[in-house]
Amino acid sequence: MIRFEFTNTSSKPIVIENVAPSCGCTTADYTKTPILPGKKGFVEASYNAAAAGAFMKTVNVTTSDSKTPKTLSFKGVVVS
Repeated sequence: MIRFEFTNTSSKPIVIENVAPSCGCTTADYTKTPILPGKKGFVEASYNAAAAGAFMKTVNVTTSDSKTPKTLSFKGVVVS
């Protein structure tokens, strides 16, 4: 699992509206309540490996601040 944390640097609350993993082998969790100015929020992603080897996955995050998704990526190596 990887955890991406961020701080709301705007002057208004931010809501994470959608978190879309790149494939069915990746799951995600995120802050469900509005993130107030100056407060922290998070997006967590987990990869369920079916085979050994290197991987790189992405999670697209849409917030109330911008309708253009932000892409979070993570990579690693699964050892059998």
